[in-house]
Amino acid sequence: MKHIRPFLLLLTGAFLLASLAPAFGAETPALEGAGVVKAMSEAFQATSKAVIPSVVKIVVRLGSDEKPAAGKLDLFGDFFTDFSGEKDRSVRSVGSGVLVNPSGVVLTNHHVIEDEGTITVELYDGRRFGVTSVKKDPLSDLAVLTLDAGQELPYLEFADSDALEIGDWVLAIGTPFMLESSVSAGIISAKKRLLHDKEWGSYLQTDAAINPGNSGGPLVDLSGRIVGINTAIASVSGGYQGIGFAIPSNTARWVMKQLIEKGKVERAFLGAPGTALSYEEAQSLGLPPRVGVKTDTPYKNSPAVKAGVRTGDIILEFDGKTIDSPETFRTMVECADVDEVHTLTVLRKGESGRLTLSVKLEIRPEGYVGVPQTENLVEQGKHHADPKFGLMLIPMTDSAAQRLGAEPGSGVVVLSVTPGGRAYRAGVRDGMVLLKLNGAPTPTLDAYRAAAEAVPSDAPCEFEVIVKKETRTLTAPAAK
Repeated sequence: MKHIRPFLLLLTGAFLLASLAPAFGAETPALEGAGVVKAMSEAFQATSKAVIPSVVKIVVRLGSDEKPAAGKLDLFGDFFTDFSGEKDRSVRSVGSGVLVNPSGVVLTNHHVIEDEGTITVELYDGRRFGVTSVKKDPLSDLAVLTLDAGQELPYLEFADSDALEIGDWVLAIGTPFMLESSVSAGIISAKKRLLHDKEWGSYLQTDAAINPGNSGGPLVDLSGRIVGINTAIASVSGGYQGIGFAIPSNTARWVMKQLIEKGKVERAFLGAPGTALSYEEAQSLGLPPRVGVKTDTPYKNSPAVKAGVRTGDIILEFDGKTIDSPETFRTMVECADVDEVHTLTVLRKGESGRLTLSVKLEIRPEGYVGVPQTENLVEQGKHHADPKFGLMLIPMTDSAAQRLGAEPGSGVVVLSVTPGGRAYRAGVRDGMVLLKLNGAPTPTLDAYRAAAEAVPSDAPCEFEVIVKKETRTLTAPAAK
């Protein structure tokens, strides 16, 4: 029923057109209304036929010498049961991907392939290929797979996601619940969505049906071009409830290019943390709501300082594009070319009119989390590397506490997290403030060491953290 919902909407629209047609002098309104439905149906058919051959199923299986963990696949239950009634307990995860190059380059979500195991990619026509390389970026939740193809394969091109309009028709293609080459239709419901559990980037929202297994598959326009990579749903039940999210194609293409050319994603760095303007501040400055970012103190020797950015500046535009949130501004900066000179449009207290500042960005330092690198905490040995949970921690300075929304002395700062480690699997990420470990306060590195030693390896544990100035509790699984 879910898949025919868009066509029911089309039928409703057609009948409305038919009822209004006489007012516009149409002689055969019923036939014209049916023609609208038929035209849309044919458009969906043509797009699906053109796109499906380039969409792949990605299966991650245990190695031949491993035994499947009990309960590992409970989330999917009978969806891993084949037609003989036997469950394939070697399967770790199943998702979707899309071929973006005729030589066999596949773009997918990082979370589709993050489990350890053997990756197999299967095309619509049944051909299967192994993977010769995996390049991934956990922060954007994207990964690039290179297939051992040895032949040209069908592929899709990218569209400009910035040109999308709310209401545009799109199709989501993938392998939901192991049902291969499934197509669902919907519209772009919103743009620039920020997700609570995603640290980086903004998302397209769509009502095209997206379910477990669709992750990594393409969201395409009616020309068959990629406008997004399906990645998440908002759901109480865990299944489709009309709200799905996709990484915009422009973001996905940028991350993919970095991974292919450099093997990692190098993000640009400005060094001027900012906060959103309150409604009252915007009114007092004569600005519309949700426009501009107010800068905190720029970091020493950062590109922001070199460009002349000052504490309290209101940055309105980056390269002529309006800034509507700190998150949007961060993405703009991090995706910018460090070899070019960029412009900031700024309002400054005591200055009449708007200022234009030129800035030369730099590659973001390794481990950068919004704590000034000039404090040299790591170089001074004032850090703690914990292999048990996969964490690098540093003390929290007063300035860092203010930027990260914590009370001074309340916790330690997460400098970096080892992908795949216990803390990472719990959801702990760079830049969070760790307040408690398994209920024990961690105001200092010594306190953290003592708390970590007390946690049994064979039991789950809880991290109480501050992220985006909110306190959350994250649960880490027992050690493997």
